[in-house]
Amino acid sequence: MSEDKSKVQSNLTRRDALKLLGAGATALVATDPLHSAEVPRQGSTTQADVVVVGAGFAGLSAARTLSRHSKKVVVLEARDRVGGRVKAAKIAGRAIDAGGMWVGPSQTRLLDLIKEYDLHTVPQFETGLNIAEVGGKRLTASGEAIGFDPPIQAEYDRIIRDLTRLSDQVPLDAPWSMSRAEEYDQMTADDWFMSQTKNSAILGFLRAFVRAIFTADPYQISLLYLLFYLRSGDNYDTLYGFENAAQAWTVKETMHQLAVRVAAELGNAIVLNTPVRAISQDAAGVRVTSDAGNWRCEYAIVAVPLPLAVRIAYQPVLPPQRDILAQHMPMGSVIKYWVAYEKPFWRERGLNGILQSDQPPSEFISGDFTPSEGHPGLLAGFMEAHNSMAWTGRSMEERKKVVVERLISLLGPEAANPIDYEDQDWPADPWSRGCYGPSMAPGIMTTVGKVIREPHGRIHWAGTETSTKWTGYIDGAIRSGERAAAEVLARLKTKVQSPQADQRSRG
Repeated sequence: MSEDKSKVQSNLTRRDALKLLGAGATALVATDPLHSAEVPRQGSTTQADVVVVGAGFAGLSAARTLSRHSKKVVVLEARDRVGGRVKAAKIAGRAIDAGGMWVGPSQTRLLDLIKEYDLHTVPQFETGLNIAEVGGKRLTASGEAIGFDPPIQAEYDRIIRDLTRLSDQVPLDAPWSMSRAEEYDQMTADDWFMSQTKNSAILGFLRAFVRAIFTADPYQISLLYLLFYLRSGDNYDTLYGFENAAQAWTVKETMHQLAVRVAAELGNAIVLNTPVRAISQDAAGVRVTSDAGNWRCEYAIVAVPLPLAVRIAYQPVLPPQRDILAQHMPMGSVIKYWVAYEKPFWRERGLNGILQSDQPPSEFISGDFTPSEGHPGLLAGFMEAHNSMAWTGRSMEERKKVVVERLISLLGPEAANPIDYEDQDWPADPWSRGCYGPSMAPGIMTTVGKVIREPHGRIHWAGTETSTKWTGYIDGAIRSGERAAAEVLARLKTKVQSPQADQRSRG
């Protein structure tokens, strides 16, 4: 390395790091001095205390915890950016989140990070009337209410009370031990819904709720997993709602910017454009093989979605229970889209932009994200579950056409003239293959579900689906990374105290 290049590397600032880790970075490993220092020479092996696979919020949180305990950590990320399923984009010149973006009051670990890194939350706009299409009827109501007639509302409320009563009984650390767990696990969410009501409007709304939350259809998900998920996120009302609920706020600077700032603290511990292909372990430690070289470490934390984690070659091979779990816990399917207009014309009609429908291509148009100055008018929405499967892999122009047609149907002819459109096809992303996360099929939680957090020898697991609290959400990803890091730190401490105590290389 030349003297000039050495100076560039040693003088890299936090501001430079933020720029390099942000959206739009390309070929970063080849050109970025922030990361090149940690990339092994061809055929060589670099040593670390812990290697973390994946630079989403789970991996970043694990690495951050380990680094703050003075451990040498390396984060290997397949993409050319950090954030995982939190991703930056632009529409009409505005920075937006193409992935996860909301935070709620009980998502305390995420709120702590937002405060620590000096970012700011913005309340979700919900002033005015929403529109809901369910069971062939179009309803309007204030805020986030549904607008059912009183008898239908009473039946719906009874079902939600019963659902909440059941979810309150789920032990978060061991949902498979719940009373009648096997019975609930062998039943789909849709089976239970149909056992509770024959009303097509209520059924349509409950099914749309499941698609919106899980990005999977209710016949694909175990009732027990639904109950666990609701309990993990407090309850049904919290997951559904905006005010004082899971969708209470967005981040003014974008959620992706939070990932960028966490990554900047880690500096050259992060190596981008580095897919991991194999992980082997023995009594001496772990060897991680990637496209950019090899790393040797005491322990590894795999912080990528379970369905993708099993595509890595392991030696010794994974226990059969973990592979079965991955086969029956597929990623959800969603395409997130943004539509920009000159102004939020729907507000002039007393609408808040919250649109729900049980008709394709989009169950849930989440609402109005117009900036404080009042322009441009921004709407964001989602093609979920089977709707996403029908549109993934097709052109953005095709998706734009069908989305705009749907908005015209809901909001009138003014919706025909957007000034910009952007979407993110998550199932087409090779390093996610879906979003928001994986869900358990019937019969899985009570058979192999309990292995979801069990280490494989020296390999520990992180990822939002492994969290007991706020599973499926960014907050859950953060908690999972911190939990995996704590597990590894405990084992490293044990080894320091007693070199003979850490010979369990095959768990």
